[in-house]
Amino acid sequence: MTDNVDFIADIDVPQVADAEVAALVRAEVEYRWPNGVSGLDEVVRYGLVPFGKMMGPWLVIRSCLAVGGDLAAVLPAAVALECVQVGAMMHDDIIDRDGERRSKTAAHTVFGESTAIVGGDGLFFHGFAALSECQEAGAPAPRVAQALAVLSRAGLRIGSAALQEIRMSRSVCSVETYLDMIRDKSGALLWMACGVGATLGGADDTAITALSQYSDQLGIAYQIRDDLMAYDGTRAGKPNVSDVRNGRPTLPVLLAHERAPREQQRRIERLLADTTASGEERHEAMSQLVHDFDGVQAARDVSHRHVRTAAAAVESLPPTEHRNALAELTVPGRLV
Repeated sequence: MTDNVDFIADIDVPQVADAEVAALVRAEVEYRWPNGVSGLDEVVRYGLVPFGKMMGPWLVIRSCLAVGGDLAAVLPAAVALECVQVGAMMHDDIIDRDGERRSKTAAHTVFGESTAIVGGDGLFFHGFAALSECQEAGAPAPRVAQALAVLSRAGLRIGSAALQEIRMSRSVCSVETYLDMIRDKSGALLWMACGVGATLGGADDTAITALSQYSDQLGIAYQIRDDLMAYDGTRAGKPNVSDVRNGRPTLPVLLAHERAPREQQRRIERLLADTTASGEERHEAMSQLVHDFDGVQAARDVSHRHVRTAAAAVESLPPTEHRNALAELTVPGRLV
């Protein structure tokens, strides 16, 4: 750990700003993996820097502080979440054959697939190591053990959902099946952060339940926003053709399929199943069908319903600036 004690001492924790949270986490990452590192750490640093939105670390810290936890004690856990989530993205890019992540060349394209797989594994283990440091930073040992359990169980939940997603490829499923899958994929990803932070902060059962509902619902909405980027003109951190190229049925596609006449339904099914035409060709054709049958607005409406549920869940937390910060993610335009 770097010595952030003086910096933290100057922070008004009840009013800590997002910029201060980001600065703390970035300082920790830069200290652990400075410019010029080699070997495994070079691959790890490539995945972590330059920094993305760091939603995971932000949720860890805000969730901890929202239940009365300590900023210094939770900081290593924020680094842990960034490591684990970036490691998962590094592996996802290999599975999806995406050459871009966070608007830069994906790690497997730079280092090769084998090295990127090992780099992702290294990030996972760095994450567990960083989380274990919370005890040294002041968190009680039982809370650290519980947080490690939260991290592990959330990771297994995400893995099970990822396998389900792979097995759903090249075909159409029901909207309900898809929403269940992304709750366990993206919802669990946010719960990994909220649950670790809340556990380290000493949250009671009421707060844990509230943050579990909040993260699941917000995660669904977040994934739908990601789905929409391929069709609403938003610039994503990965190629917009990725989902169609890999035959992944996303919510705008599934909702358009529900609304389309049978002939156009069959065309959507063929585009998902096709492995011969280029990803660009299939994406262009799918985009036209999604817009023709109102898949974008219908998906946006579903997203907003889940955002409202997330907003209601977080209201049961004690009224603090940290709860308000969590609630702000449910404001239209902030996250979804």
